[in-house]
Amino acid sequence: MTNCSRSFRVASALVVFLSATAAAAERPDQRPVGIRVYDYASVPVNVFHRAQHEVRHLYAEIGVDTTWVEMRRRSHRAQDASLKNVHSTDVIVIILNESMTTRMAPPAEVVGMATTSPMAHGHIAYVFYDRLQSDPLQSDASKVAALAFVMAHEIGHLLLPYGSHSDAGVMLDCWNRDAFSRLDVRELQFTPLQGRQIRHLLKFEW
Repeated sequence: MTNCSRSFRVASALVVFLSATAAAAERPDQRPVGIRVYDYASVPVNVFHRAQHEVRHLYAEIGVDTTWVEMRRRSHRAQDASLKNVHSTDVIVIILNESMTTRMAPPAEVVGMATTSPMAHGHIAYVFYDRLQSDPLQSDASKVAALAFVMAHEIGHLLLPYGSHSDAGVMLDCWNRDAFSRLDVRELQFTPLQGRQIRHLLKFEW
């Protein structure tokens, strides 16, 4: 997610939650998306859990169940060891603190990034959390919405064809700062095509 002229843009948790939605039960051959979160930004617990709940809701709306595993404030050595044991179908979301964002040095306007390429689906997404803390994103509600949107969007990049964006909804690329501060995640959706593409990936490719 990058900033285009004073706006945010998206570039191409949590206690373990296990769920079995009715939609997933109707498709026993489609496994849930496994989402493993590494939180190095010490996101407040209430913000973190509420954002995770919103992401689960967005994916449930397209009939995709998610299983979440939180690994908060792990050392780099612990992270490296655990990444070797992650199942290939798991999505990894790494929430970086300010110093880690500085070392990674993404463009100044980017608030999230997914490791994808035209040739293959990626499995790792990054959230540059310090960049979600600036004005006017000061209320808990706006912080929850911003974190939920960036996670949902970047996970979407990992599950969709390379470069997938839409003119509105979860995969909208560019947001001005005012609209981003008033973001209501429950008003966002994946397009019907994006929902079909994600379900196809989970059923046939991963």
